[in-house]
Amino acid sequence: MEEQRKNEFPRPPEAPDWAQEALAPAKPPFSASRKEVLLAFAMYVLAYVYLGSGWWALPLFVAGFLAAGEYLYRDVKRPWESWVWLACVVMIAGCLTWRNLHSNQYDSRLDVQVMQEYAIPSSLAFLALHILAVYWLLCRSGRLTGGESGHLLPLDALYAFLIVPFQNFFLRIRCVLFSLKPKKERGVNAGTIAGAVLAAFAALVLLVLAMTQLSAADDTFGELIDDLRLTLTLDLDETWFYRLLASLPVGAYVFGLLAGLGRRTPEDMRGCGAAVMDRLPKLRTVPEGIWAAALGLFSALYLVFFFVQGRYLFGAFTRTLPESFTVAEYARQGFFELCRVMAINFTLFWLVTRTARREQKLTHWMAAALLAESMLFAVIAISKLALYIDCFGLTPLRVQSTWLVCVLLLGCVCALYTHLTGKKSMRAWMIFGAVTLAVLCMVQLPMHVPAPEFPG
Repeated sequence: MEEQRKNEFPRPPEAPDWAQEALAPAKPPFSASRKEVLLAFAMYVLAYVYLGSGWWALPLFVAGFLAAGEYLYRDVKRPWESWVWLACVVMIAGCLTWRNLHSNQYDSRLDVQVMQEYAIPSSLAFLALHILAVYWLLCRSGRLTGGESGHLLPLDALYAFLIVPFQNFFLRIRCVLFSLKPKKERGVNAGTIAGAVLAAFAALVLLVLAMTQLSAADDTFGELIDDLRLTLTLDLDETWFYRLLASLPVGAYVFGLLAGLGRRTPEDMRGCGAAVMDRLPKLRTVPEGIWAAALGLFSALYLVFFFVQGRYLFGAFTRTLPESFTVAEYARQGFFELCRVMAINFTLFWLVTRTARREQKLTHWMAAALLAESMLFAVIAISKLALYIDCFGLTPLRVQSTWLVCVLLLGCVCALYTHLTGKKSMRAWMIFGAVTLAVLCMVQLPMHVPAPEFPG
C-alpha cells in the first residue's frame, strides 16, 4: 500500500546545480564605512610613525592606536575592565617614553653600566605594551570570546594576533580603492578595477615615451624634463624610503586588527568561545584511575623530596645555606626550579581536569593537593629571594624575579579557589599581573642613579 502511494505521488526531481546557484542569495558587494575609510588613510601615517627612531614615535603611535580604537567603537558599551587595561598601556608607554628621553644623559661608560644595572630592561616592557594594547582593544570593542577576561585567554590571543589581522590583511587597500571610486560605480567588480589599473599604467608608459621624444626635439624642453625627472627620482639610500616600505605590512596588520574586529559581531566572537567550550567535554576520554595514579605518584615524589631535601629547601627560613652554595646560587637555583616545577604541575593539572572521564572525589582532592604543593614551592622560592635581597640589596632583576614568583603563587591560589568552589577567578589574576607589571615599570625608572663607590 505504501509503495502504491509513493508511485502515485512521486518526489519532485531535485533542481540542477546551476539552478541552485541561481536561487542562492548573491553575495553583497564590498563596502566600507566612513570610519574605516578615514582610518585606512590615517594608518599609512601611523604605521610610518611606529617605525620611527625618535623618542616621540612610541607615544604618538600609542595615542593614535588608542584614539583609533575609541573612534571605531565609541558606540559600544565600555566594559569596566577596559579602564584597567587602558591604564596599564598608558603607564608602560610613559615609562618607555621617559627611558627614550633620558637615554643620552649619561656620558661616561661607567654611568651607562650603572644605568643598565639599576634600570628595568625595555624589552619586557615593550612586549607587555603590545600585548596589553591588543587586549585592551578586544575588551573595548566587546569582542572577547568569553564575554569577559578569563580562561579563554589563549583563544582571545589566537584571534587577536593571528586570525583577525591576517584574514583582513588586505582590508585597508580594499577600503582605499572603495573610497577612490565614484559613488555610482562602487558596485563594480575586481575585473573592472584591474582594467582601470592596466589602462592607467599603459597611459603612463605612453606619456613617458612622448616626453622622451619631445625632449629630444628641443634642448630647452629636454633640460626641463631632466630637472623634473631628477626631482621625482627617489634616493634609495634614504632611510625614510625603506621605513616607508616596511610600514606598509605593519599598517596592513594593524588596520586588519582594528577594522577586522569591527566586521565581527560580539555574538560571533562569543559563539566561537562557546563552540570551544562545547568541544572540551569530548576530551574526557581518559579513565580517572590513570590520572589518580599519576597524581598519587607526583604527590609522593614531592613529599619524599620535601623530606629528603628539607635542609636545602627550608634553609632560607633559618638563614643557613647548604654546603658548597653561595647566596646567589641558592636563590637563582630556587627560582628556576620553581619555574620548571610550575610548568609541569599546571600542565598536569589542566590534563587531569580536562581529560578525566569523570572526576571522582579522590582525583578532585589529589589535584587540589598538587596545587597546594606548588604553592609551597613558590613560598620556598620567595624565602630564598628574600634572603638574597637581605644580603645584597635590591636590583631590578631581583625585584622582577620576586614579582614573577608572586604572580605564580597567586595563580596557584586562584586555580585552587576555582577548583574547589567552581567560581571564576582568572580575571582577578590577570588584572593583578598586568597592574603590578605596569607599576613595576614605573617604580624602577632610574630617576636617582646611585653614584658608584670606589675603594679608598
